[in-house]
Amino acid sequence: MPSDDSVHWHGRAKEMLARAEQMDECVTKHVLRRVAETYESLARTAEQRAKRFPPNLASRTPVLPAEARQFVPRKDRMGALQTRAPSIEIPSFLKRGPRAEET
Repeated sequence: MPSDDSVHWHGRAKEMLARAEQMDECVTKHVLRRVAETYESLARTAEQRAKRFPPNLASRTPVLPAEARQFVPRKDRMGALQTRAPSIEIPSFLKRGPRAEET
């Protein structure tokens, strides 16, 4: 499902409104209209996101907002963490496996 495609969400909203008009029950009609409003909201969000982050076809790396970049581990940090990790020896009783039943 294309979450960044506003045309998709506008189409879904139009579909829900058409289904709502076919309903006789008031509650069902109301629920389908609310779903259509939510789809329209998703379409607006997708449009805003497209304006904020235009697709860069030359680069295959995903574009992240500045707020999210602070949580992405940098390569130099990960390498340092891996070299500092101590090697852990597995105790011999764990290597043996379960004890066989005595007969």
